[in-house]
Amino acid sequence: MADVLVKLKVMPVSPEVNKEELKEKVKKVLEEQDVKVRGIFDEPLAFGLYTVYVVVEMEEREGGTEPLENAISELKEVESVETVEVSLA
Repeated sequence: MADVLVKLKVMPVSPEVNKEELKEKVKKVLEEQDVKVRGIFDEPLAFGLYTVYVVVEMEEREGGTEPLENAISELKEVESVETVEVSLA
């Protein structure tokens, strides 16, 4: 199977969540899912709220990105996770 690049959008529960700690937790969770984290960055939205974007490289597999989304969603600091882009590596 082919490798794919996946861009995930992670929304924290509030602006008070420390973004650097959140990025580290997300990275750790993803590494446990047997994917390579290629990049992680945040972008401001409004009123102090921000979005964390994560780019990972993974092998194409059954279930797609759902296992990744579910694993990140289990973090108490995360409100939602959404796959925003998928392309061949």
